[in-house]
Amino acid sequence: MTSTTAVPATDPPGMQAGGSSGGTARERREAKVRRRRTIRTVVVAAVVVVLTVTGGGAAWYLTSEVGTLRAQSTTAKDLLTTSDRKVADEATRAALSAQISTVDQLLAQPFYTRFPTETVDARQPLAAASDAVRGSMVEFARNAVTTGRRGLAAADARGQKIFTATEGKGVADAIRSNLRSALDTSAAVDEATSDVVASENLAELEKAVLDMRTSISTLTVSTDALSEAQDAVTCPAPDQVWDPDSGVLPSSALVAIPWAPKHFVRADVLDGLVELDAAYQQAFGEHLTINSAYRTLVEQKALYDPASATAAAPGCSTHGLGLAVDIGGGVQAFGTEQYNWLKANASTYGWAHPTWAEPNGRVPEPWHWQSVLAPANAA
Repeated sequence: MTSTTAVPATDPPGMQAGGSSGGTARERREAKVRRRRTIRTVVVAAVVVVLTVTGGGAAWYLTSEVGTLRAQSTTAKDLLTTSDRKVADEATRAALSAQISTVDQLLAQPFYTRFPTETVDARQPLAAASDAVRGSMVEFARNAVTTGRRGLAAADARGQKIFTATEGKGVADAIRSNLRSALDTSAAVDEATSDVVASENLAELEKAVLDMRTSISTLTVSTDALSEAQDAVTCPAPDQVWDPDSGVLPSSALVAIPWAPKHFVRADVLDGLVELDAAYQQAFGEHLTINSAYRTLVEQKALYDPASATAAAPGCSTHGLGLAVDIGGGVQAFGTEQYNWLKANASTYGWAHPTWAEPNGRVPEPWHWQSVLAPANAA
């Protein structure tokens, strides 16, 4: 008996029994796993992209703001240093210093504990405090310009007076020319600064102040040089000082001595002389005897004898400045009770006996007494 083995029919590849496609159950399971892995990979990649974009952007933003605030703080610290003793109101510098400390504390915090808004919020108060300091520096500079112009005007007035008073009086032309040049520069500087006072430009204001200080210094040196040169020509003794005002004081600067109304002294030294006289009266029962006080230039010329040291040359006498008196009544001799009393007490009231008039001085004159406002040891 012959046996026959039947060969089962096979489906075409990709076809399931009954004509359906999809392979075996195993193949279908493996395909599903592959699809799930693909989806998971895409999702993870998307999340990574989102986190990278948003997280990195936030980090970049915060880093940028911190850098800006740090640079602003550095600028504020430089401003605090340069504004030292250059502000009209020191409270503005104190406020800026406090803001800088606040910012430094914020910048010292760890990066991850700092909110982005904190950095931004700290910038405005720091900027406001810095602006307040700059404004105060401008005000300070304006005040300095105003003060400088007053100082320049005073130096210019003195220079003009010396220049005029020395004309034709024997001083070298080169010395007078130096002062003339300084006066011309002073006028130019004053004109230039007149328009700067209202400026908001700090650099412009500070330059004006520097220009005025330089001009004042140059003008003062040139004026002193001419005055000293005239002194050397006019006043023969080393303890004499030439002064353009000597003998030509205006009447408004002089007052009569109450108990000797024919004699005058400069108004600002009268009170001390009155007090000295009151003390002298208590000691001796009488007023100080005033024989001479202020002398005009004409009167000094009449007294002056180049061959004698008794009277100073015109322009060189403290009498011509209203700062000296000649006293009699016993004071006119060294060693008297009255003279010794004055030696012991005059300085208390602002009066003195100069060195040149002492017994061993250049011209012994016990009667000559002068205010301590007179040039030191001047005749």
